[in-house]
Amino acid sequence: MIEEKDKTRYRIEIYVGSDNDSERINTVYLEKVKKWANSTFPEGYTLVRGEGYFNGNPEDSIVLQVLLDYDPNLKRQLEKLKKELRQDSILVVRSRVVYEMV
Repeated sequence: MIEEKDKTRYRIEIYVGSDNDSERINTVYLEKVKKWANSTFPEGYTLVRGEGYFNGNPEDSIVLQVLLDYDPNLKRQLEKLKKELRQDSILVVRSRVVYEMV
C-alpha cells in the first residue's frame, strides 16, 4: 500500500492569452475561462491574471494552477476552450510535485 506522503501528485499550469482582437481580458472572456475551469476542476484551482508576452508584444494573460492526485487527460477539454476563446494555442505545463498542507 502506498503511503499518502509517497503518492505522486501533479501541478498543472494552463496559460491562456487574451482576446486576439483587443489583447485584453474583458469580463465576458474571463467568465468563459472560469466556467471552463469550474467544470473541469470542481475541487478547486487558482486563477492568476497578469501580463504575458507573445512575440515580444504584451497582452493580458491568465494562468490557471491546479494541484491534483492524478495526471488528467485534458486534451479534449482544452480543445473546447481553445475554440471557445478563438485561441491559436493554450500552453499546458505538467509537473510531478511533492506538496503538503500546513
